[in-house]
Parts: sequence; C-alpha cells; structure tokens
Amino acid sequence: MTDADIELQHIWLEVQAQRWQNLSRFLFSYYCYKHNLVSKTNKACWETARANLPASTSIQARNNTIIEPLVPEETIVGLLKAICKDGDMTFDAMTETLNAFLHYVVISKNEKTQLRQNMPTNWYQQQNKPVMVRFEQAGIVIQGK
Repeated sequence: MTDADIELQHIWLEVQAQRWQNLSRFLFSYYCYKHNLVSKTNKACWETARANLPASTSIQARNNTIIEPLVPEETIVGLLKAICKDGDMTFDAMTETLNAFLHYVVISKNEKTQLRQNMPTNWYQQQNKPVMVRFEQAGIVIQGK
C-alpha cells in the first residue's frame, strides 16, 4: 500500500462517517503523495509542490507565490456530499471524483485576489464540469493546462 493509498483510505473513512469538515486536511496530502510532491523524508511538501506544480504564465520566480486548487476544496467536498446524498457513494466514485477535480497550481498573490472563491453558479448544473473555468474567467493562464 502506497502513501497515496493510505491518504485515500483516510479520505474514505471520513466520507463514510460523513465528517465533511475533516476532508480538507487530507486532500493536499493525497495529491502530493499521488504526484510524488514529497520531501526527502517522504512527507507531503508545500515547497516541493510549489516548485513543481503547473504555474501561471505570469510567474517569473516561484518564491512569494501560492498554491491554489483549480476547483476549491470546499466544492470537491460538496460534490462528494452530493454523491453520498444520492446513495451513489463508493470508493471508486470517490476516487474518480478526486482524480477529476483535485488539481493544484501555482499563482501569484495578486492573481489570487482576481480569482473567484467559488465555481460559477452554472458550473454545478453542467454535465461536463471544466476545472479551469474559474481561472479562465479571471484571465489566469496556467502553463501546460
């Protein structure tokens, strides 16, 4: 069992217990382990993530930047709640949701102020939910996305 699998199990336990308020603490760790964004001691690492995640095209140097999820973590938790409420929650459904919507990028602090905190209202009604819409609306271009 990998470290990413362990974090995924933590998330699954919280989902099963419907302890939604605790999910966010596992999301970034899961993402880091899944994408090998770890320190030399194999811990989820903000610095390694900041140095290696896709970044805004406006960024010249990565110091003084922030890591931002493409889809807000609260929105991802909300999607998981909806799946659970509909009675369709399985381990695979949870994993697919995380893999589809849990992505992080590096942006400037100034760009963060231009970014909406939530996904646009119509995003929730769409069948195909584009993860980049918040950034596109703010005019933030991410390299490699």
